[in-house]
Amino acid sequence: MDMAGLINNWLDAATELQSKTKEPAWLVEKRDVAAKQLLRLQDPNRKLESWRYAEASRLAQVIESDSRVDKALDAEQSDEVVIQINDGGFAVLNTLPDWLSVDSITSLDSQQWQDLDFSQETVVNLANSVLFSTGVSVKINAQAKTQSALGQSPKVVIEYNLSDRKNWRYVRNQINLADDSQVEIEERFVSGRVNVVNLYQINNSSILQRKQNVRLGQTEQFVSFNQFDVAENVEILNMNQHHGGWLQHHLHRINFNGSGSKYVSGTVNKSIDNNNISDLVEVNHYQKNNQSDVTHRSIAKDQSQIFNNAKAMVAPGADGSEIEQDLKNILLSPDAKIFSKPVLEIYADEVVAAHGSTIGALDETALFYLQSRGVEVELAREIMIESFEQEAVVC
Repeated sequence: MDMAGLINNWLDAATELQSKTKEPAWLVEKRDVAAKQLLRLQDPNRKLESWRYAEASRLAQVIESDSRVDKALDAEQSDEVVIQINDGGFAVLNTLPDWLSVDSITSLDSQQWQDLDFSQETVVNLANSVLFSTGVSVKINAQAKTQSALGQSPKVVIEYNLSDRKNWRYVRNQINLADDSQVEIEERFVSGRVNVVNLYQINNSSILQRKQNVRLGQTEQFVSFNQFDVAENVEILNMNQHHGGWLQHHLHRINFNGSGSKYVSGTVNKSIDNNNISDLVEVNHYQKNNQSDVTHRSIAKDQSQIFNNAKAMVAPGADGSEIEQDLKNILLSPDAKIFSKPVLEIYADEVVAAHGSTIGALDETALFYLQSRGVEVELAREIMIESFEQEAVVC
């Protein structure tokens, strides 16, 4: 695939996809609108804030696959409900409980569909709107909270398990939490080359514990756009583990559309060799009295590179907003690179906000202390790195 014509390649692939599938007219129109928007945009490049420190050229590169590691979940040995995104579309590997429904994303009608706001910065995610060929609509009802009260924590796993590791597979998921519901959802990468858009619709007084577990081999790639539309009195814990890979690029966008909600996010980014990881968070405080707390811990080694950014915007009138951004980074090699940038845009008066970012090496004083207590130097480093990572673990 030619990087200089990445958008042209996307549009050609979209034409081929539409010739092979029969979809309702409204969905065909949605794809056409996205395709016309793509035509007005440029390929991802370093002039874009979201790709400034990311290797966008890797989107077009196919690297000889390394050996596959079996990371799939044995559904028969777990109480989790596993939804597997696979070569045939998707499969539910367990019996569906009463609190959960799962359907194909293309089974939604036009009233259930939600448009997403993409731009030049999110051109790679816009391509998903043109090219998605599979995905699921997941609905959680209020019975899930009853199960949780009985000590039976409801959990759903969305597992990406695709055999084709050379061609991109475009996936769109729409997850809806009803009023007063509670669930844990984990997205887990097993294999493939994935570009996924996840839309979480989190309704009043619901509780979401969400995990994104993306641990890639040296040649694997994963791109995700994750939007959380948050209503009133909602609680969200969002834990991300992003390890390795030829390319990882993640954007989390949180929209506070009601008041009295709280979003707490923790991310551990780890890169070695020639890995390239980008992890970006945008929190939009559109309404009053919401809290956001974003913590990143990133560790880069060898010639790898990590870009992590947290941005919070407080709209006019969104008084009572509370914001915290804590980005800390460790370089384990002289050639490793980390770029870290917390940003605040505040247009309201009564706001509590704090942010900070540091980039450095392991604390030599602490390392010496552990060695003085008889701990071997390599083990001492492992202990310190583990302690550093734990600072970002929120669930």
